[in-house]
Order: sequence, then structure tokens, then C-alpha cells
Amino acid sequence: MPFSRRTLLAALAASGALPRFALAQGSGGALVVSQFSETRDLASIDPMRSLDFTIPTSLIFDPLIERDAEGHLVPALATAWARVAPTTWRFTIRQGVRFHDGSALTASDAAATFAFLLDPANRSGLRLQVQPAIRAEAPDATTLLLHTAVPTGLLPQIVGAVPVLQAAQLAAAEAPFRTQPIGSGPWRLAAWRPGERVELEATGDHWAHAAPGFPRITVRAVPEASTRVADLLSGGAQIASDIPPGLAARVARNGARLVMQAGARTQYLSFWFRPPFDDARVRLAVHHAVDRKALAEATWGDFAEVATGVVPHGFGGFTEAFPLSDHDPDRARALLRDAGITTPLPVELDAPPAEIQAAQVIQAQLSRAGFAVRINPLDSIAAAFDARRLAALDRGRMFVVTALDNHAHDAVRPYTAFYAENGFLKGSMGYRPDPRLAPLLAAYMEAEAEPARGAAAAALMAVAKADAPAVYLAYPKAAYGVAARVEMPRTAHGRIDFAGLRPRQA
Repeated sequence: MPFSRRTLLAALAASGALPRFALAQGSGGALVVSQFSETRDLASIDPMRSLDFTIPTSLIFDPLIERDAEGHLVPALATAWARVAPTTWRFTIRQGVRFHDGSALTASDAAATFAFLLDPANRSGLRLQVQPAIRAEAPDATTLLLHTAVPTGLLPQIVGAVPVLQAAQLAAAEAPFRTQPIGSGPWRLAAWRPGERVELEATGDHWAHAAPGFPRITVRAVPEASTRVADLLSGGAQIASDIPPGLAARVARNGARLVMQAGARTQYLSFWFRPPFDDARVRLAVHHAVDRKALAEATWGDFAEVATGVVPHGFGGFTEAFPLSDHDPDRARALLRDAGITTPLPVELDAPPAEIQAAQVIQAQLSRAGFAVRINPLDSIAAAFDARRLAALDRGRMFVVTALDNHAHDAVRPYTAFYAENGFLKGSMGYRPDPRLAPLLAAYMEAEAEPARGAAAAALMAVAKADAPAVYLAYPKAAYGVAARVEMPRTAHGRIDFAGLRPRQA
């Protein structure tokens, strides 16, 4: 099992190979990060809200398992894991870890974390993200048992990113973990201004990251990309995240540089599943009408990989289910005729600010296949999924977003979000999955390795593609503007490696 940076540092610290003074102080000063995709609006810092919002959760808390720079699963709080029965996994919890208040972290805290998020009454956004986990128990201080609804070979990938909370905070009636979280991570919360920023300070005694390069970190929620770049160039921030292609040239000023690495998000088009989009033939017509290659070139350039599968190359379960040859406007028109549609078919396309250019390209492409598209600009991604807004509409519509953060780095993430009976598209958007998908998804879940997983993915996609609940467009890369004084290691997990950040030597 490969070692991560934090595992190596922990071993060195325990052995005395690191000088004692290095464990108490970092080598740099304060770091300011101007962000959005990993924080959203910072209106909430609830770690039970979603695995998509990784900052500040990943700094304050430790996960069960993390990914190293190459994207491999490596130990974090769980030092080992094994499938001990078809529906049971055992995780061995690291000894000697303490929360920021000095209390010991044990398997009971991990079990309490899963018990909380799996309880429907708590309305945790993580509940659907960790399916099919259904129950947790801690038979002793170092053993966490997770039980699943169906045999599952992928559970470490699915649950590894879950932050482990303190059982006492979870049990407290006032839910202090939502505003004053006590974690075991490398940094503790120093201040939070809702909707604006969080300030964090290094604990100095973390089990793996005792000597961070920047012991004080401020993360600002900045939705406007131009403002993030301005923050970087003015010196107000040392890292600006989510740099779009149109602003890349501006970053390379004042010694700043552009750092690109693999991302973990998906640009996709989906539907509010009312007429005419309750008909799979109409949805499949949209798929055949969209020229994904031309769309990606027009909106992303070199900043994204064109989607030919439900996940990018290199992710688990990749299969080229959507070759670029699927682009066929004539086929799209034929599908509309089969559905009894008179063209041009008037439809609406919802688009948040960052997707307006993509929406315009899609509008032009769909017009050549018999659709008359009106673009409806939205204020935010959240507005695309606003249940009250959608419930008032008597007709279906399309939306385009860049979201679906893939914490599992596996096809299981879009499979469970888009095709499952209790998935996001059914619960929020009114999709009715083809009943043949459930057993196919269960077969994919159960498989631990190739070739079984590849065969299961191919079988599932043969049905899912014809049902066409989503059109996968592109996989954007993670693009950062980085100040001259900061050394930023590249990773394969689509997030900033805060513990690996260091002041750059002149």
C-alpha cells in the first residue's frame, strides 16, 4: 500500500527523524486562497453538508482514507481496510489521534459520524453520496465496521473522503459542529465570517502534518473569476482557484504562474423531467445533437478533457460509452419524429453565469437538430436545482452545470447520482430510472477488480445510454493561479494539497 506525505511525516515524527522544533512551527507565514468550487459561498461550514465542498472540511478534519499525489488510496485515519463479508467492511482506526480539544479519536467517533449522516432525520447531504452504506458499528476502539445494503467491492472509494467528527459534538442538541467544529485535522478553525471567509491556524501537533509550510490560512469565497485573478495579481491572495481559459493569460503577470492538474468535476447537461423531456427519445436526441468536441474547444480549449465516458480516463470504471461519433443531427431529428414531435421544438436551457458561453454553443448546435432553444440565465448553480422554482413549471427544461464533484474517482459516483432509484436526478429532478438499471448498478457495486468491473460498466451503460438522463460534456482541469512565493505540488485528486504547500525559495 503506497504511503502519502502525511503517513511519511507521521513516521518520521514518531521516530525522531524530524527535529523537535519543526513540529511546533511552520516555515512560512499566512496564506490567502481565493476560491469558489471547493467552498461555494461559505454560507455554511457544516461538514455533513456535502463531500463536494472540501474546504474547509479537509483542513479541519481527517478522512478515513486519502489519495496520494498519484491518486492512489492511502491510509489516513484508517490504517487498513478489508472486506470481511459480502456486505461488511472492516476499517482499522489509527491509534493516538486526538481532536483539537485533546480528546482521543476512536472508532466510536467514526461510527457516530456514519450513524449521523445515514439517519434520514439529520438530512445530511453525505447520505446519498455514500450509498449503499446503511449501518456502522465500533466493536472496539480501533475497529469500524460498515455494513452495506448490497454486496459492495467499492466501499473504500465511496466512503474514504468522509470526515470523522467528534461523537460528542454530533450528539449535542445545538449541533456545534456546524459552526464551531472540533476536528482532528492539521488546522483548527480560528474564525468564520459566513458568506465571506474562514481563517484557520495550524495545530502544530497533528499526527502527520505537524510542520505545515503555512501555519495560518485564510480561504475566501469569491464567485467571480475576474475578482479571484485580481486578488492574486494585487497580492491580496497567493492562490486563486478555478481560473477559466479566458483569464489564463492575465495570471502570468507579476511573477504569478498557472498550475494545471487533473480535476474531479463534470460539465454535464440534464433535465427537469417533464414533457417533452419525460420521453427518452427526446433526451437521446439532445445527446446526438450536441457536438461535445466542438463545445469543449469553444468553451474550455486545453482546460478540459472531452467527455466520452461517465468519468475521465484514469478513473475507476472508465468505459468509452459515448464516442465522439455519436454526434449526429440527422439521428436527433429522426428521434424527434419517432416521438411525434413537430419541429422546431421550443425548449429552455437554464445556465448559471459560468455556463453562459457553453449554453450559447449548445443553443446553436441544437438548432441544427430541430430544437429552438431559449437560454434562461440563472444567478447560481443552486438555482438550477431550486425545487420551488421547478415545481411551478408545467414543462420540462434543460440545464447545464459544472458540478458532480467525484470524491470517489470512480464511475460509481455518477452511477449513483444519475441512475440509482434513490439518486439525485430522481429525488430532485423527477427522473424515473429504467428498472433494468438497479440490478446492473448492484453488479457494478459488487465488483472489486477488472475484468468484472469493466463488464459490469459496459452492461450498465448499454441501458443507461438509451435512457439518456444526462449528457456528459467535459471534464475540466483544475486550474490555479499561484503567486511567485508559493510552491504548489501537483496532485491527481483535483484539489489543493494544503499540507504540501511551501514558501518558494528565491
